[in-house]
Amino acid sequence: MRTSERGIAARGRRRGRPRRLLAGALVVGAVAATLGPAAVAAAATPQRGTGGAPPRIIVDTDLSRWWDDATAIGMANVLEQRGKVRILGIVSDVRNPVAVSAIDAIDTAYGHASIPLGAVVGTAANTAPHGYSDALAVAIPHRIRSGDTVPGAVALYRRLLAAQPDHSVTIVSIGGYTNLAGLLASPGGRALIGRKVKQTVIEDGLFPNGGPPFTNEALDLPAADQVVGGAGWPTPIAWVDGLTGIQTRVGASLCTTTPPTNPMHVVYQTLFRCGPPGDGDWDGPTLLFAVGGPQGEFTELGQGGAAALNAQGGLSWAPSATRHDDVYVHVANQAALNQQINTLLVAR
Repeated sequence: MRTSERGIAARGRRRGRPRRLLAGALVVGAVAATLGPAAVAAAATPQRGTGGAPPRIIVDTDLSRWWDDATAIGMANVLEQRGKVRILGIVSDVRNPVAVSAIDAIDTAYGHASIPLGAVVGTAANTAPHGYSDALAVAIPHRIRSGDTVPGAVALYRRLLAAQPDHSVTIVSIGGYTNLAGLLASPGGRALIGRKVKQTVIEDGLFPNGGPPFTNEALDLPAADQVVGGAGWPTPIAWVDGLTGIQTRVGASLCTTTPPTNPMHVVYQTLFRCGPPGDGDWDGPTLLFAVGGPQGEFTELGQGGAAALNAQGGLSWAPSATRHDDVYVHVANQAALNQQINTLLVAR
């Protein structure tokens, strides 16, 4: 998962609500109350791909141990089944060679074994915690056995983007920045991104006030600096920040409404032993926002500003003279969001 805040410090969102994040929520709430309704943009409206086609997405994930990465990949597959999205590819950004196998297991369970997968360079180092990735690889039939057997993530990004219409792709970044920085630094990478990518949606930050580097940024700080600092990322960015996942507690019905072979069931049982949700969900909302809905469940804030590196090395929201289309995203209707995610998690 990774929520950038998920864990909100390094320790863990896994154990109840992070106090620092809740404090940030109070601050942001106070800011919103001070600024009034005019500061809140209209709810996100469904995006549409070129010619009315479903949105085309590439998902960049640190799926390995965090609950919400699995939910995002599972929901993307359900939406692909329903013709609501087109998954061009999924790339892993953690050094766990089994992570790609776990992603392949999820895709295969939903009937999408042909989705192209890529692995971060250096996967052989195997330095990332495996979490539930091994459980998925054991429980669900799949074809890919290791990250060594798939293309490098940057090479796959380049191939997928080159084959798409201009300004048609949404990158959904729900992990570290390693692959994004690699793509940006590759030959002609900036031009390729600017030509092919419509929008980049990143799960990270705690806006507007900011904080230290949270989980996603902390996974690869130099790469995060390359994406956020310097000349900046060449497309609009929507930041789905840490406030989004605190109350997004989902999946409680999986163990009673789905078979043990359901990949979401496997992950939920492995993490929470079929008890109450033991973690929030940051990546699920990020995926839903990226594909355009449901309308009314999100608000877009921060127009006229952009994420910037702060004195703590983390991200804050600041006025920008050069970035005019970036926003940060908060939840507008928590109950509806949770219901939508729960409905998609149990679907097959």
